Amino acid sequence: MIGSIVALVVLPLIMARLTRWAAARRRRGLAAGRAVHFRCRLDGRKGRLLADPRLDGPVFLDRSGNATALPRGGEVVDATVANLAQPPFEKVGLRYRTPSGQVLRLGLATHDARTIGAWLGGQTHPALEPSRRRRLPTAPFWSVLALVVSLFVGLCAADFALLGEHTSAEVVRTTRDADGCIVSWDGGSQVATVDCDTTDVRPGDHIPIVALPWPFLGEALDPQTSLIVVAVFGGVPGLLGVAGALIVSPLACARRVRTVLRAGPASTPQAAPNDKEDQENEETWPSLEDGLNHASLAAAARHNDRHAPGPRVTPPRRGAGRTSVSPRVWVLITLLGTNAWFLLLLSCAAVLDDYFDLGHWRFLVLGTVAIACLARIGWFITDRSALCGPVLRAARSATGDDAWQPMRYVRLRQGPGELALVLFRPEGGDVAAPVLIQWISRSRGSGRRTIGGPAPVGDALIHDTGVGPLICEIDGVRYLPRSRAIDTAADPALTRVELRALAESHVRPAGRR
Repeated sequence: MIGSIVALVVLPLIMARLTRWAAARRRRGLAAGRAVHFRCRLDGRKGRLLADPRLDGPVFLDRSGNATALPRGGEVVDATVANLAQPPFEKVGLRYRTPSGQVLRLGLATHDARTIGAWLGGQTHPALEPSRRRRLPTAPFWSVLALVVSLFVGLCAADFALLGEHTSAEVVRTTRDADGCIVSWDGGSQVATVDCDTTDVRPGDHIPIVALPWPFLGEALDPQTSLIVVAVFGGVPGLLGVAGALIVSPLACARRVRTVLRAGPASTPQAAPNDKEDQENEETWPSLEDGLNHASLAAAARHNDRHAPGPRVTPPRRGAGRTSVSPRVWVLITLLGTNAWFLLLLSCAAVLDDYFDLGHWRFLVLGTVAIACLARIGWFITDRSALCGPVLRAARSATGDDAWQPMRYVRLRQGPGELALVLFRPEGGDVAAPVLIQWISRSRGSGRRTIGGPAPVGDALIHDTGVGPLICEIDGVRYLPRSRAIDTAADPALTRVELRALAESHVRPAGRR
């Protein structure tokens, strides 16, 4: 019983904090001089950042086998959160200026960005010299997860073995189709079905069983079959986890190091002739013939307003000088707007009312789901609560403040009430590339059965809250964000795919008039 309670409570918490714990392990391994290979992107290229004592310095190795040296001692210019996947899988776009003046864009996991930024900038102690005894690289994520699964199975097995009642039961009836036996014990007051060998067991025989503790009272297990199940479902993940930490990860790290050494000296980024933001934006968007410039997106937005079915977009009911959504409503939606509530209510209803006759196993399975949902809701509230204060302060700040920057926007929408503002710099004309994408919260329109939002194309004042979301003021109305802003330069390839899918939904199919 104690093992079941510990497993049900500890496992969801471990799953919720596994990412942070893995990032902390990589940070400690980096400080201790161990080999740590980070997943990252360099100027849109996927690969690994190798921090390995066998190399002279940090090297980025892309999937094509090209190595790029990243000299330390530079400066981290800024870091922006780019929510390019479904929450909570967020990435941080880190801009790093090398000692030679070249600005590089690194896409890293949320909790690895601070570690890499401080390490590249030389804000941490240098890595220790490798000792004669070679240190193993940090264990990969999947091996740690396999060890957690093995630990959970071991806790359940220990619970059944130590707290269960080992007794002898009488076979009442055998079921050859299911290869099981219906047994009774405690004078016939307890009856359950266990696995058994129907070829050797006959009704009236006595076989050893383990009567399970709470919350599985009235259930029993065959010791021999249970031992095989535990060995398979607990031993196999455990072996995979140990093999990943002791064999697979060291071999993979050694292979990457050999690839870098075989390729010769890693290429060093050349100094940029001019470190202006406009030139960096043009470098990250080398081709605009895919139609993702201001003119094409504006045409798609105007076409959608004229021809798209569904509710129209009109100015929001809350007029000039107000926010599009009430701040109280926005805070509640921001803190409680996770879909984990649905699974929590469904699992609680299934636990309380066994309509589908799931038996006592529903406490273990659905209870784990419910606790995981509670952990998800708690993490969501903790993560989003840090956004509320800066966003509300920015929404109440004076318009004449220097923090408000003029930009051009194109309003696109995906589904009913889902509006996105694609932001451009004031200069650049029709061929300007998008800079930021900010999804805005839903609001009611001034007309009947309409969506509240700005015009398809126009000018806006942008206030950066400093925590990811942007406040956009258009025609005197300040639109509260729905999520963190997306920096198009953090991952140009993925952003281009998302923008193209969003824009193509606004265009009439070819061949129609």
